[in-house]
Amino acid sequence: MFKWKKMAVFLVSLGIFTLTVAQSTDAAVLSSRVAGSDRYQTAIAASQSGWPTGSAAVVITTGENYPDALSAAPLAGKYDAPLLLTARTGLSPEAITELKRLKPKNAYIVGGLGVIPSPVDKQIAALGITVKRFAGKDRYDTALAVAREVGTKEGIFVTSGLEFADTLAVAPIAAAKGMPILLVPKDEMTANLENYLGRLRNTEIVIVGSEREVAKTIENKLPEGTRIGGADAYIRNIALLRYYEDSLDATKIYVATGESFPDALGAAALAQKGDHALILVKGNQIPPTVQNYLSAKVVSEITVFGGTGVIPAKTVEQLAALPAEIDEVKNITVNVKEKETYNLPGKVTVTTNKGNLVEVPVTWNLDNVSTQKAGTYYYRGEIEGYYTTVELTLNVEPVISRADTFTAEVVQGSKYNLPESVIVTLSDQTNKKYPVIWSSTPTVSMLNKVGTYSFQGTVGETGLTTTLTLKVSEDSAIKFNDSNLEWAVKFMMGKNASTQPIYLSDVLSLTHFDAEGYGIKDLTGMERFTNLQSLNLRNNLLVGSKLAPLQKLSNLQSLSLAFNDLEQVTSLKSLNNLTYLELQGNNILDYAPIKDMTRLTGLFLKGNPSHDYSPTRGFYDQLAEKDFDLDAVDYLK
Repeated sequence: MFKWKKMAVFLVSLGIFTLTVAQSTDAAVLSSRVAGSDRYQTAIAASQSGWPTGSAAVVITTGENYPDALSAAPLAGKYDAPLLLTARTGLSPEAITELKRLKPKNAYIVGGLGVIPSPVDKQIAALGITVKRFAGKDRYDTALAVAREVGTKEGIFVTSGLEFADTLAVAPIAAAKGMPILLVPKDEMTANLENYLGRLRNTEIVIVGSEREVAKTIENKLPEGTRIGGADAYIRNIALLRYYEDSLDATKIYVATGESFPDALGAAALAQKGDHALILVKGNQIPPTVQNYLSAKVVSEITVFGGTGVIPAKTVEQLAALPAEIDEVKNITVNVKEKETYNLPGKVTVTTNKGNLVEVPVTWNLDNVSTQKAGTYYYRGEIEGYYTTVELTLNVEPVISRADTFTAEVVQGSKYNLPESVIVTLSDQTNKKYPVIWSSTPTVSMLNKVGTYSFQGTVGETGLTTTLTLKVSEDSAIKFNDSNLEWAVKFMMGKNASTQPIYLSDVLSLTHFDAEGYGIKDLTGMERFTNLQSLNLRNNLLVGSKLAPLQKLSNLQSLSLAFNDLEQVTSLKSLNNLTYLELQGNNILDYAPIKDMTRLTGLFLKGNPSHDYSPTRGFYDQLAEKDFDLDAVDYLK
């Protein structure tokens, strides 16, 4: 948890007639103004601010009347184009200069010849720019023409064609989302509109306006439509922002007047580039709904469109004083599974100085996240305009890889209980114990008949299965080639005074066997000790070629062969269930056979000729007990 302080930020606004409003040292929000001497110059200033290096396309509409102009913003969004205004008399010299600066290949005119005469087409074409016009017999058909170009895949907005404020509020969101704006009459749709809308299927339709602006009779013809209403355009403006809150970046706010249309059109084209919100104000009045909205937001920058005659400087100061400031933020911890898709969040939740929680955009120090390997990863994020970073800890958890299988052996006529749990190996080679449910159990008839039997088990809720292979053997005497080994077994069984041989039934009862210091040279006979889990053969006279019987002891978990005469340990290669292994004090030249013993947590290798411990690299970090240093050896090499 951190206390946050606002950074001092300076903004240079681009474009002719662009003014910057200075902020006081105590101001929480940076404010700027994009303005010109008139609406046409303000549009040029917006173009220069948003497209400083030019644009492949430009949208041109009328600056004199709103009906045709209202549907232009989604077209600007589709082509990432600035929006310039023209009068009936033609493009101004300043607009021509701006077109030369932008160097577009295509210009899209929105509006009929009655509002934008054909000489405008010639002015543009003379600059080597391809011109395409979208127009209809009225404002409704013009909006339809633009809609066909933009497409309805992402949905459509429906607003009144007789009022402009709702359409202005919708414009940047429509442009950003690729949703055209269809204008409708108050009570009844035109035939062309009704025909067009009637053909749409599975299309999101958002109506913006109360029933005074868009009548219920029209809404009834849009059964899939969602209405965003309210008592006035300013209330609906904020309701719209709340509806699309998850997809908007409210840290930067654009402000325009709701009393006229031209400035807001330029603002809409610019705001859509960063998914920023456009707020409408009533001249020098900030509607209460706007005040409430801003008071609950963390805003770093407010850009006002239009001159001080439209939105006074005092109003801008009042706007800048409204937003909350970040008071604290908590670091984030996320847990995901290995190979699970994860994207760093575009926003983080902060607590403001007004006590509410707000989501603000965050920029992370790394763009890509890989969950291909289990582990813990750290990311640092910055919130624009603020010192101190937010940290995200990503725990990539290993996934279940495989379940162990079992082998067991009993003497004919014995009892046997299947194990209640099984070891599961995870993708990072760690292990976890899970309960196992067997589909069947050994029957008396099985246990009384020599043979090999297989049992299937389901491992917890993992979806894995396991098998147990049970060998039922006839009891028989075990032949030992080494009398010292035989003596050690008899001593362990309490039969050292007996002349009787050791039987299979004797050794299968052993899970632990300690034969330290008996002078053993040959392990023949130990291959029958298949149920052993722990074996101590320290301080004997064993060489590597005599370890072969140990290959059969797949249930071994602990093995000590310290202080023998081993020169190689190839026979241990298959003992991958070992968790503890002692090999110190031998003559071992190569540790490669143990490289797949990834369950080892204890390993001792000192006192051998080989100092190349690299075969342990895959599990070295998990060794809780060891007598060698992998890093030190690497350094010496």
